Amino acid sequence: MQEKFPYEAPVVVVTEGMCDLNGHMNVAYYLQAFDIYSRPMFEEMGFTREHFQNGYSSFAVEDSLRYLKEFLLGEKIYPRFRIENFNRKLIHIVGILLNEEGQLSSISETIIVHVDMKARKTVEMPKEFLAKLQTIKEKHHQTGKIDFDLRLKIRPR
Repeated sequence: MQEKFPYEAPVVVVTEGMCDLNGHMNVAYYLQAFDIYSRPMFEEMGFTREHFQNGYSSFAVEDSLRYLKEFLLGEKIYPRFRIENFNRKLIHIVGILLNEEGQLSSISETIIVHVDMKARKTVEMPKEFLAKLQTIKEKHHQTGKIDFDLRLKIRPR
């Protein structure tokens, strides 16, 4: 499973502050893990400080989270990501959280949109940005098709 998600983020250890009254990691920390640990991949895609200074950014417009196995205090979490698809304005990112045994514990799908921050409107990504995304997507997809159904989709444009 993990080889199909080539972007490997740092290992996370579940702390007491991340746990709820049920004794497992609270759902808010699943979303936080997907959000925080995917950020370096965003920079690789081209969402850099320079891109932001040029007036562009990205907004998440849709998320789907699935909780399959719980994480308990002290357990290690292994976040991994891949670009599933993109078009001229949207990017579909899939992330997984694996436990120490390599079992799939959570799935995240996020659709992000490219935004002109001056107008605060969706705009097409520059051609060189799209070319970089294509290269990354091809690299990610060389590992094979994902072994589970996706809930989110974007249309080609």
